[in-house]
Amino acid sequence: MFSANSLTPRQTEIIDFLQELRRKGKNSPTYREIADHFGFKSPKAAADHVRALEKKGYVRRRKGRSRGIELLFSERPSTNGAISVPVLGNIPAGYPETQTEYQHGTLTVDPAILGGSTGHRLFALRVNGESMTGRGIHEGDWVVADADVSPKEGDVVVALIDGENTLKTLAGQKNGYFLKAESPNYSDLIPTDEMDIQGVVRAVLRRIY
Repeated sequence: MFSANSLTPRQTEIIDFLQELRRKGKNSPTYREIADHFGFKSPKAAADHVRALEKKGYVRRRKGRSRGIELLFSERPSTNGAISVPVLGNIPAGYPETQTEYQHGTLTVDPAILGGSTGHRLFALRVNGESMTGRGIHEGDWVVADADVSPKEGDVVVALIDGENTLKTLAGQKNGYFLKAESPNYSDLIPTDEMDIQGVVRAVLRRIY
């Protein structure tokens, strides 16, 4: 879990700057724009601060993109108690796919539905596919995931398996864990190389048409 106490004053200012841009719906800044905003002598100074923030788990830098800085956590509750959670693209609930994640705005979420995840690094993804219908998750839903809790068997997780992303239930077997589909139309996924759990789903949001 991230803590504001782990940030330097300058890093806190940069996070506040990134949050303000996100609230206004603007693109993430370039290193040059960060340097100009804070009066740094060169973009390298800005890049060094962002690199340190990435190591601490506050941001992610998307390689090959000039505006590739992404905040990886929800903002603190606003005056009305709501939490702003960044939407980082789509997640396959079907067959795994290679995903290029980028921010699609935010979702405003009531902390009451997140339980003990308030204050954690939260992110949201829109669901593609129907492999999780047995857990009440359908195509077009949004899932809110917590990157700061340890996954356990039975959790619905956002996972990177053999280099591809998917949404499945974490299940155990004799030789380790695998990803269980919650629909008879889809197969379970057993990692051949590696599996990384990127977040545990804490809420499912659905638009009623």
